[in-house]
Amino acid sequence: MTTISVLINARTKSSRLPRKLVLPFAGSTLIDVALEKLDRMDFFSHRYFAVAEDELRQKAVAYRNIEILDRDPAAVQPGYNDHRKVFAHYERVKSDYIMWLNPCHPLISLDTIRRAVDHVLATGLNSYTSVIPTTDWIFDSDGNAVTNTQAGMLSTAHSRTFFKVAHAFHVIRKAFFLKDYQYWTLTKNDPALIEIPVEESYDVNDAIEFEVAQAAYARSLSSHGEKQ
Repeated sequence: MTTISVLINARTKSSRLPRKLVLPFAGSTLIDVALEKLDRMDFFSHRYFAVAEDELRQKAVAYRNIEILDRDPAAVQPGYNDHRKVFAHYERVKSDYIMWLNPCHPLISLDTIRRAVDHVLATGLNSYTSVIPTTDWIFDSDGNAVTNTQAGMLSTAHSRTFFKVAHAFHVIRKAFFLKDYQYWTLTKNDPALIEIPVEESYDVNDAIEFEVAQAAYARSLSSHGEKQ
């Protein structure tokens, strides 16, 4: 039987918005919102919280369904670091697939995650990533049109649809990853695309995005009257 576990990697040393995971957020914090959801994801083989800092480790103590994976402090330093150090703890994940879940996506719902898991188990491809549709006009750094290449098309409402990575989650096959510490090959369907609702795709990287996501999350709680 194919197995899949979910994993949240967390650190306080974010570069663009320092300590964003533990800043006050709609009466909670981003990491507390993520952990509360993680604890309820009973459709995974294991639910992991991977950390190197005790401040974050203590956040998970109250959740009986979450397993802590200790990381090397060097793995959580600012910047883009060597995969073999950053993801060394993936070797200890006990499943065929690993879903990396972004704790900076406070509006992602359990239903969306569950549907993604069902899709992975039904299709069995090498890797997957979350995406949202876009009709944005994108140009490369040399000024060449990448998406809308029709000079006569002036409406984004009628432009060709592309998909951009939402960074809400990625799903990788553990055995493939451990060969050379790469998630995928970036060939067709590797990663395969899993579309998520646009309204759940808020990703917090900087101060402005933090404020926007906080307002959207508070509005969502008010509308639904319960946690997602």
